[in-house]
Amino acid sequence: MRRPLWLFLGVFLVAAELWGQTYERTDLRDRDRLVILLFGDSGTGDAGQHRVGRAMYEICRERDCQFALMLGDNVYENGIRVTARNSVQDSYQEILDQFNEKFEAPYRRFEEIEGFRFWAVLGNHDYRKNTLGTWVTYTEFSKLWRLPALHYEVPDLPDWIQIYGLHTDSDVRRDLNGLQVHAAKRALCGERDDKSTDRWKVVFGHQPVYNNGHHQDNANERRVRALLEKPLFRECGVHLYVAGHAHHQEHITAEGFEQVIQGASAKSKGRNKSPKLTRTTQRHFSREFGFAIMEVDPVRLRLDFYDVLGTREKGDVVAPGPEDIFRSYSWCGARSDVGKPGSPARPCH
Repeated sequence: MRRPLWLFLGVFLVAAELWGQTYERTDLRDRDRLVILLFGDSGTGDAGQHRVGRAMYEICRERDCQFALMLGDNVYENGIRVTARNSVQDSYQEILDQFNEKFEAPYRRFEEIEGFRFWAVLGNHDYRKNTLGTWVTYTEFSKLWRLPALHYEVPDLPDWIQIYGLHTDSDVRRDLNGLQVHAAKRALCGERDDKSTDRWKVVFGHQPVYNNGHHQDNANERRVRALLEKPLFRECGVHLYVAGHAHHQEHITAEGFEQVIQGASAKSKGRNKSPKLTRTTQRHFSREFGFAIMEVDPVRLRLDFYDVLGTREKGDVVAPGPEDIFRSYSWCGARSDVGKPGSPARPCH
C-alpha cells in the first residue's frame, strides 16, 4: 500500500528533531549577562595546553563563565586519526583516546562548572587526510564538547545576542563558499520573531580576516577576507569576529567591526609585523601564551586578554600560580563604539 507523502515527511521531521536533541544543552535565554571564554589552536596534548587550561579554569571559576568558543586546530597535527578500519571497538577506542588526550584531559576541571560547554569550530589541522564527521558525532559522547554542525548558531542564548560559528577553510576543502555565507546571512542579517532587532552579533571561526603576525595577509587570509568582510560582517552588522590560526593574541579594529585573534593557548609563534593595510587599527598584540574573556550584556561588551606567564609548549606540566595569570589588556564599548579605526582606545571602568 502506498503511504501518503506527508506521512514520510512527518517521520523525517520527527527524526530530525530527535537528532537535534541527542546532546545536552544549557538554557541561557534568561541571562542578562554572559561571560565567555575565547581560545584557539589548543590541541597539542602537551604541557602548554595543560598549563593554559588550568589558568582558563581558574579565571572562569572566578568570573562565572558560562561557556567557551573554541577556535579550531583542536587536535594537532592532523586531526582525529582512524587507523583501525575493520574493528568497531578498536576504532571507537582510538577515537576516544585522541579526544581524551587533546581535549578532555586538559579541560576536565570545567566539568565542575555546572552546564559549561565548549562550542567549537574546526581549523585546518583538524581534518588533514583524516575524518571530518567524527567531530560532529563526538558531541553525543562528551559532556563538554559541542560541534553540532560544521557551521551553526549557538543555541539557547538571550534574545539580545547571536553567536554564529563558521567553517573557514577556503583552501583544502573549500567549505567557506557562497552557500555557507548565505546560510550565515539567513541567521544574522534578517529580522526574526525570536530575536531582538537591537542585539549583539558575534561570529567565530578559525582563520582571521586581518592579522599582523604569523600567516599575515597570505592567500588564504585574503580569500577569507573577501568572502566574509563585506558579504557577511558589514552587510549583517556583525560587531565582533573571533578567530585563531595565528599563534598570538591580537585585537584589531576594522571598519565596522572588531576582530580578536586568540591562537596562543598551546603554541606561540611569529612576531608583530607592520600592518600592511592602513584601514585597520591594531589595539593589542602579545606573543605570550594565553586566552581572552568576553563579558557582554545587552548594551556593553568587555574584552579581557590574559597572558599565562612562564608557559612553554613542551616539558613538564607546571600549574600556574596567581602571579602567572596576568590580565594584559582590556577593551570596553557599546555597539556604537565598534568598528571605528583610528578612534581612541576604549577604557574600562
